[in-house]
Amino acid sequence: MNIYYIREFWFDDFYEGNGNVQRAFINWTDFNQQNIKVTAQLNVFGPGAYIAEDNNGITGDLGFAAVGVKSYDYIDDRGNPQHVDNSYFVPHATIHKCVGIQLELAFRRAWVGATGAIYYFTD
Repeated sequence: MNIYYIREFWFDDFYEGNGNVQRAFINWTDFNQQNIKVTAQLNVFGPGAYIAEDNNGITGDLGFAAVGVKSYDYIDDRGNPQHVDNSYFVPHATIHKCVGIQLELAFRRAWVGATGAIYYFTD
């Protein structure tokens, strides 16, 4: 494998403190059937919490965050376009003949940011 180009990306810092899940997306559709490897990771995570006390004890929840490949499009060996939706946060992927990709950052009760890179390669 020969890497000939690296594209960096980042989700700037976000904050959510009300307990509502927030989502941020990055979309690209300019790969022109290039072979790529993509990786994404949280680079900052400050979890928050909601804690309540009543007659039944203490309840609440903690903040969370996740980043990953949400979906991608590629051309298969027969020349047909294919679409893949991931149902979980895929932290990295290798995609041959890629034509598009979507990354997602989801977070709740947290201060969070994420970074990653896309490596263009030939076999």
